[in-house]
Amino acid sequence: MIIHLTRDATAKDKEDILDRIQAAGLGYEDLHSTTGTVLIGVLGDTSTVEEGYFLELSGVDKVIRISRPYKLVSREFSSASKTVFAGDLAIGGDNLVVMAGPCALENEAQVEAIARYVSGLGIAVMRGGAYKPRTSPYAFQGLGLGGLKLLAAMREKYKLKIVTEATGLHRHMTAGGGREEKTVLENVIEYADIIQVGARSMKAYGFLQELAMLTKDSKKPILLKRGESSTIKDFLLAAEYLVANGNPNVILCLRGIRAFEEEKFQRYTADIGAIPVLKKESNLPVFFDPSHATGYRTNVYHLSMAAVAAGADGLIIETHNDPAHALCDGEQCVTEAQLKKIKIDAEKIRALLLGR
Repeated sequence: MIIHLTRDATAKDKEDILDRIQAAGLGYEDLHSTTGTVLIGVLGDTSTVEEGYFLELSGVDKVIRISRPYKLVSREFSSASKTVFAGDLAIGGDNLVVMAGPCALENEAQVEAIARYVSGLGIAVMRGGAYKPRTSPYAFQGLGLGGLKLLAAMREKYKLKIVTEATGLHRHMTAGGGREEKTVLENVIEYADIIQVGARSMKAYGFLQELAMLTKDSKKPILLKRGESSTIKDFLLAAEYLVANGNPNVILCLRGIRAFEEEKFQRYTADIGAIPVLKKESNLPVFFDPSHATGYRTNVYHLSMAAVAAGADGLIIETHNDPAHALCDGEQCVTEAQLKKIKIDAEKIRALLLGR
């Protein structure tokens, strides 16, 4: 529900309204209105609460019930597009943000080489997988905490923000057969500027709740990827789990969905059409991952341009200094030259959309 206060509502009127909200076992949030009207968002299950419960109070103009099941992330709840901050980096609004880096962090030389050219291209965020949830138990599982420390070093040296995936609440197995002291989630929260939730984890609701509660105070941004077989409603409800449990700084990220294509043509089916839908339904920034959506570097440029033209607020792209010898997903990693062209042309399209 959203409670609209009258223009002459007093501080005492508002206090009485908030007391009544809490008496019903509900929460609240002050909302911003472009018209100057004071709005209060009522949080929680309001299905048994009638509008008249609030309308009888002094200072209440009207009560609007939100029809969307994903209430906090919907434009019904807050019509203004949200800008999320990773330190001093604004994500959303007019700003087009590119995140780039390898699928997997492999060694110090590889991480340094990629960080150097990512920074040199003026890209603000480096991505890189320290923990890799692989389909095969025999595939490279990532450097773990050592990889996070490499990313942290690159952040300091090249003034980059870093985004990396938190794969679960378990402790990562080290190369020597032991286990890391902290859970994967705890390590990622400690080191990353932006925490990525991968497609496999989108429906791990207990994990989403834990992540939101552990970042409730820091409000570190969370990049939430759409599951490969999830509907848009599923996706937005996953975002709702994060916001409802204390972290409002969520970035939606599309990365292709499972359809009927043969993998030799494209890895997934690009869900670019979901970008304007999400922008209409939700107030959160929307990113697109062209690398996973296609699976082949020759198609990444075209999908990137299409995504930005469709209204994406940013791109997250896999790049490698030596794609032919990458330990993970080398066929979809673009080269430095390809990444440079993507960034330049994507910014031109963004400027065109903004009428600049």
